[in-house]
Amino acid sequence: MSSFLGVGNLVLDTILTTSHFPAENEEMRAEARQLQPGGNAANTLYVLKQLGHECALASAIAVDDSGRKLLKAVSDRGIDTSLCQKRLKGATPTSYVLVNKENGSRTIVHYRDLAELDFEHFARQEIERFDWLHFEGRNVDNLKGMLNIARTFCPNTPISLELEKPRDGIEALFGVPNLIIIARHYANDTGLADAEAAIEHVRTFAPQATLVCTWGSDGAWFASPGNPIRHQPAIPVPRVVDTLGAGDTFNAGLLHKLAEGAPIDEAVRFAAELAARKIRQQGFDNLLAPLADDQPLTHVDNVTNARATIARVPGKEFSVILIKDGEGKIRAWVNNCPHQHVPLNEAYKVDVNPFTQTMKCSVHDAWFKVDDGECVEGPCYGDHLTPFPIRIDEDGNIYADTSESD
Repeated sequence: MSSFLGVGNLVLDTILTTSHFPAENEEMRAEARQLQPGGNAANTLYVLKQLGHECALASAIAVDDSGRKLLKAVSDRGIDTSLCQKRLKGATPTSYVLVNKENGSRTIVHYRDLAELDFEHFARQEIERFDWLHFEGRNVDNLKGMLNIARTFCPNTPISLELEKPRDGIEALFGVPNLIIIARHYANDTGLADAEAAIEHVRTFAPQATLVCTWGSDGAWFASPGNPIRHQPAIPVPRVVDTLGAGDTFNAGLLHKLAEGAPIDEAVRFAAELAARKIRQQGFDNLLAPLADDQPLTHVDNVTNARATIARVPGKEFSVILIKDGEGKIRAWVNNCPHQHVPLNEAYKVDVNPFTQTMKCSVHDAWFKVDDGECVEGPCYGDHLTPFPIRIDEDGNIYADTSESD
């Protein structure tokens, strides 16, 4: 595998998951809150690390309490932070992110009171030891010198540039990278109508570079030097959970395959597949693991009102109970008795009384209603089983609905 240096922003993301996007002046309660490292380069490196590469980050970091925690969190992800520049003045950059559970969209409000990574600090680093240098297209005044040093001292090392937003003077730097990744935001804010127009625009400044332009759900367009523009459609997903960092994940997949020596079309295809995998889950952890909702729990034909069907949830440490209620609706409950937190079938099978529509824990002889999970007899009287979200496809396969359970 390869060693990557990512140069860019490092921020503290405060992510709030909401049931819907709030209207102006609306008061609402978030369903979940998560604090995690953010920033394009940091996210891309974390995905590259999961793909088996050695990764290092060069970024400015505040020495406040949030900065120390942020640096530790990045290090805990296996990313080398020794090239980061610690700033005595300023505060840790923070992004406040609203993730809309209805459609997986993310809205970001960013606050920054910290100077960027400076050229002098970067120039002192031993960048020759890396196999790939990846830069965020920001901090243009310092970026110019960084790119020039990179090309001078690492003439055979691939250099990639992520172009997220227009920046004054950034087009003058396009002649250095081997690869430029163009975001839709850059195209829109530059007045370019579509991805092909964006590639043609950047190509006038960077005839030497392979160009890739991402366009969300429409896919990505790409072209190698001197070749026509081609299109990679987005990979369909059954349900969008979280789009935050989808572009960073795409970039990681692209760099991964190119570093392996894959042709550009294969690399873009893999990047699209990896981005599709990411938007089906919250966050970046365990991106290469199979999703629980990729494998069926069972089929509707196996579920009746006279027998409890026990199914192991893929990727989880527990099983679920599937059973039909009196109206024929399939109910799903986490297989965990609330009395002493043991599976209901720990000692024996789960007995079912189809006449009273109840089922019994084999350990404590507690009886639970099938329709709402309430204990109506036994040591946990009045307590409830935990419902488990499921979805049923058109063929009758029953899956864990991870968009709800996560």
